[in-house]
This record gives sequence, structure tokens and C-alpha cells, in this order.
Amino acid sequence: MIQPPAPHPDPDVSAGPHELRPGLWWRQVGVADVPALQEICLRTGDAGRDATARTAFPELLADVYATPYAHHEARFGTVVEDADGVAGYLLGCRDTAAFERWREAEWWPPLRARYPRPEDVQGFDTGPLRTVHGGVTPEPVWATHPSHLHVDLLPRLQGKGIGRALVQRVCAQLAADGSPGVHLGVSGANPGAVAFYRRAGLVELAATARGYTFGRSFGSVGPSAAGSTATAPAS
Repeated sequence: MIQPPAPHPDPDVSAGPHELRPGLWWRQVGVADVPALQEICLRTGDAGRDATARTAFPELLADVYATPYAHHEARFGTVVEDADGVAGYLLGCRDTAAFERWREAEWWPPLRARYPRPEDVQGFDTGPLRTVHGGVTPEPVWATHPSHLHVDLLPRLQGKGIGRALVQRVCAQLAADGSPGVHLGVSGANPGAVAFYRRAGLVELAATARGYTFGRSFGSVGPSAAGSTATAPAS
């Protein structure tokens, strides 16, 4: 439970919590939010549906897609709370290549000691376990849209414009920081998410049999990105 703060006409999530709308508040993510991130990631982790019954490792999805963002570049992460607690988040990263170097050096090693290798399991967990043990392969989109984001909302926040507000907020933050663009991947098995990102103003950059890459390009708003973003080699 949180104490309702005073309403704020233009919420600054980095200083939050601030009122987003009556009964909802948003603020910057922190390490103390990890249990909530784990729950939300698990309950939305099966292409938007609850993955609890599909995984043998309840924290695995969050260890790949949520928890590291609370430890690294939390300034681009926002959680949304109601009277019952955190019910959604947007987690972002300014420089995907630098983020993956950090995960390779610091984040993955202890997880590789904790989790089995993907060839030793079957079913739903094999995908995230491949990421834990193999890391993330650089993609050409990192050169043009080096930032990335993830959005997950529990059902009680869905359909209220919260996701779109989160995307608008982080896009403004990333543009002000000098990022030339942001991208994200969406499973083709999650048509609701595909439709959401289109409504939120992101455009399709690439498509495969498994899903889509969406993105948005930014103008020159903030500090120059030159020299700050490592460009991934084309594959």
C-alpha cells in the first residue's frame, strides 16, 4: 500500500510518486520493486497471459526481461501503482549494446550458475534459458534505434491508456538524453501487444515468422548521441 501523494500537473516520475490520474501514481523504478516486477512479468509472460503454470522457475522471466533494469539505468524505468500496489511497469534502456555488455559481465554469470542449461529442460523455459546462457545476439536495429523498452501491465490497468502514457514518457526521456531511436520486440502470438504498440505510435521495422520489431525515431532533442552509443555489427 502507498500513501497517495498530492496531485501534480506534470508528473516527473524520477521524483515520484506523482498522480497520473485519480487513484493511480507513477514513479521511477527501484531495486525495492523487484518482487513486484517478478510477479507482473510472470503473470503477463505467456504472450500477455499468465505464465505461472508454464514455468518451473517463477523468477526466470523477470531475471531476463525485468529485474536487471531495476539495477541498471533505472532512470528510464517507471512503475505504476494503485491502492493495491505496483500493477504495471515500463522498463527502458538508453544504449542496448552497453546494457548487454553489462549483463554479460555482471548479470548473467551468477544466473548461469543458478539455472540449468536449455538443453536440459523442455518446453516454455527453454527460450529464456537460451538467453541466460547464450546472451543476446547484436542486431542491426541497434545502430539506428539503440534504445529499447518493455511494457507489462496487469489486467486491472489495461485498456485505460496507461501503457500509451508510459511509452510517451520514456520516449520523451530517451529523446532528451540524445537517443536517435527506440525499438522493442513483440511476439506474433500476442496480437493485443502488436495492436497496442501501433496505437502508441511505434512503427514496424522488421517482421519474422515469430514476431515483429517495432520502433520510433527521435529528432535531435537532447545531448548528442555521437560517441556514446556502441554500434552493433550488422549480421
